[in-house]
Amino acid sequence: MKNKYIVHLPHCGVEIPQKYRDDYYLSDAELEENIYQYADYKTEELYGGLTKKFESVINPYSRLFMDPERFFDDELESMQVKHGLGWFYENTILEKKPLRSTKNKDEIAYYYHAHHEKLTKLVDEKLDIFDECIIFDCHSFSNERYWFHDKDISLPDICIGFDEYHKDEKIVELLLESFKDYDVAINSPYAGSLVPTKHYMKDARVKSVMIEVNKKLYLEDDNKTLNKEFVKLRESLGDFFADKF
Repeated sequence: MKNKYIVHLPHCGVEIPQKYRDDYYLSDAELEENIYQYADYKTEELYGGLTKKFESVINPYSRLFMDPERFFDDELESMQVKHGLGWFYENTILEKKPLRSTKNKDEIAYYYHAHHEKLTKLVDEKLDIFDECIIFDCHSFSNERYWFHDKDISLPDICIGFDEYHKDEKIVELLLESFKDYDVAINSPYAGSLVPTKHYMKDARVKSVMIEVNKKLYLEDDNKTLNKEFVKLRESLGDFFADKF
């Protein structure tokens, strides 16, 4: 599928390699609850219409193992500085307490870099062929607020995020039109959209837009079970991208 678009799904995974399980201080039940509460669960199915149409980079690992959406340099990552939640999470999600040992952090960095090498290579291929690349950075978010969240922010149905330097105005307008029946916010409660470090704020030919869907639109309160609106939302997303791209 040769076109200029890439679908990025960084947070749908729930896997933690067994060799690192003993690094975690939590019981199996506690770890599973934290994983599923914070995963963008079933987004690989929700955005299935996009992944069938465009080349994709999908992270199979839980973000409690490694989070490719964070800066690798901890000093640049505000979530690490403030909360210990950088690319290598050091605290749990549901309450503020230590998550795991850091003894294998350097080894686990391999998984982070492998993800970004794959994404960067694909972006470069698009630039070589089309002189442009557009990334759809696809997520969902919980309607709950965790200990590190601002509890006073009003949560929309949909959040559209981008950095001005990498913004594609037409795509943002098309998305806003597509979601006109939902409560949509721009860069709130989440802002920006992932661009590989090689290109970030350096190459404006790389465009990126983040799509965040409130989990209440497609999951039951357990954050695992698909609700009756899931198929409608998935088809709506698929139809939009089939028609417009």
